[in-house]
Amino acid sequence: MRLNSVSGKSKKVKVIYEDEDIVVVRAPDDEELSELVINTIKNAGRPLTWKELRKELSGLVGEDRLRKAVIKLIEQDVVVEMIDGTFGLKGMELTYVPRKLKKRVRPLVPRKFRVRWGPLIEARGSISAAIQYLRETRAKEKPRAVN
Repeated sequence: MRLNSVSGKSKKVKVIYEDEDIVVVRAPDDEELSELVINTIKNAGRPLTWKELRKELSGLVGEDRLRKAVIKLIEQDVVVEMIDGTFGLKGMELTYVPRKLKKRVRPLVPRKFRVRWGPLIEARGSISAAIQYLRETRAKEKPRAVN
């Protein structure tokens, strides 16, 4: 069986029981969950919000397990918590144009967040000002056409 996802891709899941009314699948273990998170972000091609990640993996894993898996990936420097609270793969932070959000939730791994974004936030005075600065500078950087 394949599980459809928001991004249009599908993931293999192990079916334990299936009849015409119900399908029971095995929940992923911690390693499989980490791979699912990475693949979900990779398939989207952009950083995802917590809400998008939760929606994408709902039914397979609970919110607490998902949070623990994302924290582990952030600590391993596989996933980067962006300045606007979205989650992307390492390297996406270099070209990502932050979303303008009304409310910024606290970082999942504050120590990593401060190391990555602290100097920019201090230089600009606030997270909102830093987001605005990144939006403006990255919007000006247009991709060059390859001949």
